[in-house]
Amino acid sequence: MVSLFFILFKKDRCFTMEVMREYTAVRKIASYELNVFGKLRLSAMLRICQETAEEHLSMYQLDHKTLMRQQHLAFLILRVGIQIHRMPRDGETISVLTRPEGNSGAQFYRSYHICCGGEACIDMIYSNILVDGNTHKIVLPHRLDHMEIDIKQTLSPKEKLQKIKMPEDMELWGVRQIRFSDLDFNGHLSNSIYGDIIEDYLPGNYRCGQNGSRKQLYKLQINYIKESKLKEDMLILGKETQREFYMTGSVKDTPAFTCKGQFRV
Repeated sequence: MVSLFFILFKKDRCFTMEVMREYTAVRKIASYELNVFGKLRLSAMLRICQETAEEHLSMYQLDHKTLMRQQHLAFLILRVGIQIHRMPRDGETISVLTRPEGNSGAQFYRSYHICCGGEACIDMIYSNILVDGNTHKIVLPHRLDHMEIDIKQTLSPKEKLQKIKMPEDMELWGVRQIRFSDLDFNGHLSNSIYGDIIEDYLPGNYRCGQNGSRKQLYKLQINYIKESKLKEDMLILGKETQREFYMTGSVKDTPAFTCKGQFRV
């Protein structure tokens, strides 16, 4: 990856600012990443994107280990928007192109474009926030200004991820206890596991519809709201219509996540 530098002047001091460019990772889909239909799991897709971002950020000393060790800061995922053209299958080699898309208030946006050969498979947009590791409070993007890294502002207003307005007449779809194997190194429910929870509690006709057909998920937004911990019981509430579904997981009457998905009809 070739770095690009801008020369800037501040009073009587001249300095260079490195522009964060796009980054591409290439990997082969493994059999253990597949669901029962032989396609990539939602949780595996979320893991792939998270690891690709870490590889990219490590080039700028912004990966989670370095950022926490040197500045006591951490990026947390706030929202994820996903558009699925088709899910990759066993043994396929995919390329994952990611780049920063700028800021909106306290949120950092990052996009992903996943291809197999020349075929577009998945487009994603992530919204992240920066949190102080000591106070656990959100900090604004200017906290990283001293690193002199330019994150180009390319995000259009229509691409911003908004809150999901949930319907009032939602039904109980199940109860999911948080298990030890669900936890990440912070002791909280891992971001990727929400993909498994969503697939586990999707309406039955997503898994098997009439006459062997099933609804195809092509659009999904996940909003992370509150961290969940070991042995907590998450109540899964949902509502399905002909073309879409809503789902929320609540712990102790407080939403932990919300999501909205659309089916290809």
